[in-house]
Amino acid sequence: MLTDEQNRKLAEGSLKLMTRKDGSLMANLVNPKTKKIVSTISLEKTNITPDISQAMTNYATQMQIAQIAEQIQLIQISVEKVRKGQEYDRLASAYSCKQKLLQAMVIKNQKLKELALMRIASDSEDSRNLLMLSQNASLDFIKNQPESFWGKILPTSSPDKMDDRINEIRENLYAVNMVSFVEAMAYFEMGEAEAAQQSLQYYAEYIQKTYLDIEGLVQRLDMLDPSPENYWSKALPDIKKRIMELPFNVEQKILEGEKYGDE
Repeated sequence: MLTDEQNRKLAEGSLKLMTRKDGSLMANLVNPKTKKIVSTISLEKTNITPDISQAMTNYATQMQIAQIAEQIQLIQISVEKVRKGQEYDRLASAYSCKQKLLQAMVIKNQKLKELALMRIASDSEDSRNLLMLSQNASLDFIKNQPESFWGKILPTSSPDKMDDRINEIRENLYAVNMVSFVEAMAYFEMGEAEAAQQSLQYYAEYIQKTYLDIEGLVQRLDMLDPSPENYWSKALPDIKKRIMELPFNVEQKILEGEKYGDE
């Protein structure tokens, strides 16, 4: 039987009944902060009314639900760690391509240099496509966030998690931009200007299709980005513009009878 003092502490939460892993109750009172047993309940044979029996069942059920929720949260944390680890691998691959290009540029043996540049172009293409797939998944995460008034009051993701994902997209985009130009430079060094043009055109089309063609996406990224500047509405059109202003694109426009600078 519980004393009046024990009942009071149970009610205020400074004590709680000890439970087994299956959620069943034990005859021990524990301190929820220290997790230590503070006393053992003396058991007496008594008749349990239906109301008390139902209350005990409800309590055990709530404990089981809480344990399940905790396990789910631990799984989500583990999945997030794996996802971030994979993202770091993709970023490392992109920066590796940049370093390989810098080293290949000083190779004096022309045959070895061309072999290295060809490998760099191939690795860069693989790297940026993996980064693009990752970016698409992150953008889907952003698109799936609620836009309604109540959805913003009760968001599905914490502000810190949202800030982390926005910063991740920004860093990913920077890496895609860098590795795209690494690939183009590798082709230029081999004298393959047309291949370089096609590589950069692919990147420009990705920017257009993934960001600029999606109504409201760029504005939403600006709104969610913790940075005070409107990075996305400025950077994305600027990236595409710079690609289109490269010399081979100017020549292509002239051949097609277009005035330089017209869209």
